[in-house]
Amino acid sequence: MPDLNGMMLFAAVVRAKGFSQAAREVGQPKSTISRKVAQLEEQLGVRLLQRDTRNISLTQVGALFFQHCDSISQEIEAAKATIENTHSDISGALRVAIPVSFSQDVIGSLCSNFMRLYPNIELDVQFTDNDVGLVGEGYDIAIKYGPLQSSDLVAKLLFERQPILVASPSYIKNHGTPATPHELAQHKGILLGTTLSAPIWPLGKGNRKTMATFNRKVRVNSASMVKRLAIDAYGIAMLSNTSCKQELASGALVPILQEWPMEPFKVYGVYSSRRQLATNISAFLEFFAKRYGSQESLQSMMN
Repeated sequence: MPDLNGMMLFAAVVRAKGFSQAAREVGQPKSTISRKVAQLEEQLGVRLLQRDTRNISLTQVGALFFQHCDSISQEIEAAKATIENTHSDISGALRVAIPVSFSQDVIGSLCSNFMRLYPNIELDVQFTDNDVGLVGEGYDIAIKYGPLQSSDLVAKLLFERQPILVASPSYIKNHGTPATPHELAQHKGILLGTTLSAPIWPLGKGNRKTMATFNRKVRVNSASMVKRLAIDAYGIAMLSNTSCKQELASGALVPILQEWPMEPFKVYGVYSSRRQLATNISAFLEFFAKRYGSQESLQSMMN
């Protein structure tokens, strides 16, 4: 039988996206966690993680095994909560608005795990890019890209993502590689956005910024579809480095204009100041911030 402690540490490494961060989160030495995961792999007779000097990634069997480890971890948390009676008052309906560009598979898995952990919660999740009114339209939480301006709302930073420009080797072979942001105007681009979104990408950061235009080949409001079209050589795309990590590692996509690193975009959980003490809101946002990254990484491995 696999070592339960090793399984929990393996899940912690995946969620933290590395041994160093996992060590800080669980309060154990990095060397101990690395040894435990290595022992788990030896015990199972398979490699769960691919390691290099800078990154780790899940193998296919590791991605499947993580699903079970993560589920067990959540069951243990739920069991502890039952004993400690900490979740008894986290209940009721919770209506959440989430941008359409978020992966529905990732959100579906996350919400399923959240309801397993908090069985007295009733979720109403709506994917929308409309600027919803939290009070007027009955939403408890809106997931939004920042920065945010309204002073009557409370915004909790959930996570950041680093955007990068990518293209397929086939596209680059046929159309060449842009050497400057200005040259993007001669290239086809795949735009992630709504009907109001213009074919413009903000490149650079700090004092070195520019707005680069491109020839829009297609516009969609699904990040997974943008990635698919980029792999199929329909144009250059802007994606988060997390969402296309596996494609970059395999060579299915390659980075473009790396000398123009961009400002990370921030994702917030927004709610009315009238409800800032609601336990179901704080529980959902804490869970979302902690688990979205691991669910996103897992989904990218399974696609």
